[in-house]
Amino acid sequence: MPEAPEGYIKVGDMKRLRIKKCVSVSDGSQSIAVFYSDGQLYAFSNLCPHSGYALETGSIKDGLLTCAWHQARFDVADGTCPDGFTDDIDTYDVIRIDDEVWVNPEPR
Repeated sequence: MPEAPEGYIKVGDMKRLRIKKCVSVSDGSQSIAVFYSDGQLYAFSNLCPHSGYALETGSIKDGLLTCAWHQARFDVADGTCPDGFTDDIDTYDVIRIDDEVWVNPEPR
């Protein structure tokens, strides 16, 4: 079985992510939300900079992650807030190896 690159943390298996659509993981110092949407994997800081609300409760549509609380939106490609409503969020590299998903806890 192939190994994840050094420093990556295990998110879980694809079956669980397909069902839940989002799983949050922590490296002890931060929470990262990993989404599966339209066949793609995305990873973001799990805290909305506007209110501190967990972004794992949000949704992805048309290339934007929307916070479930105040509808702050973030571009899934780079975490920027296109509306200028709040600060940008960190994004993370996420990979799939066989049926397992891994995330790099260092922001891009």
